Amino acid sequence: MDIDMKDTVVLSDDNTYVVVSKANYQETTYYYLIDKDSNENLKFCMQTNNNSLREIEDADLIQQLLPLFLEASTNAITKEDLELLAEESD
Repeated sequence: MDIDMKDTVVLSDDNTYVVVSKANYQETTYYYLIDKDSNENLKFCMQTNNNSLREIEDADLIQQLLPLFLEASTNAITKEDLELLAEESD
């Protein structure tokens, strides 16, 4: 399974989430997801060996992942993304 930032995924709760960030940590791929219909509904998931996503709730692990998610998101922002944001704020 190849999931990238800006992709959408449907989880077992039948909600559609946008992949905000993706990070590799200790040989595992993790995802930061936000519900496309509710910015308050966010999930942290890991990719399992059978290529499915499993939600994680371990606060210590999430704390380790947050800087990695921030770095990945910052590096992925393109000039076009910034232009779209500027247009939306006008």
